[in-house]
Amino acid sequence: MATPQRKKSGSFDKSRLLIGPGIGFGAGNRSFSLNLSPSVAYCFSEQFHLGTTLGFSYFQAAEDYTNILNGQRETYKFRIPSYSWSVFGRYIIANSFIVNVEPELNNTKFIKDYEYDLNTGKIIENSTRIFVPSLLIGAGYAQRLGQYGYTAIIAGYDVIQNPNARYFQTIDIRFAIMLELFR
Repeated sequence: MATPQRKKSGSFDKSRLLIGPGIGFGAGNRSFSLNLSPSVAYCFSEQFHLGTTLGFSYFQAAEDYTNILNGQRETYKFRIPSYSWSVFGRYIIANSFIVNVEPELNNTKFIKDYEYDLNTGKIIENSTRIFVPSLLIGAGYAQRLGQYGYTAIIAGYDVIQNPNARYFQTIDIRFAIMLELFR
């Protein structure tokens, strides 16, 4: 009878790969947001996972204003698309407590100011794109899904607190699901 093959210590084991779909949305008073942020991670142990996330966020809101030429009420919709890349380290303690450290780099639209088009009376925005760093430190609750996979709710705080970051003066709440890619 042949003995089962054992993996060499330190070799890549595809059964330790996790994927997460990363989908989010929100809606409020005349605004909405959409977030797509798929993740992939490698489990160095059942407790420690290191991964990366690519993200796209879109925010749109509507504001009423008075056209300076005709005095009519009009609606201006401002749109802010953002792209992000992060690397995260997560450690799961006692199969239910999760600690998350996540440096992130965001490329976002930055609105410098607004002016009125003197021919139409409509608002014109002056914008550019900027890079905004963040460093999220957080913790939360995890529920295991198999040996490596899990779902989690994580509360994080950006310790950099850049006023242009989407995490400025807020607590970021994330719902994560990381599924084993290969079993």
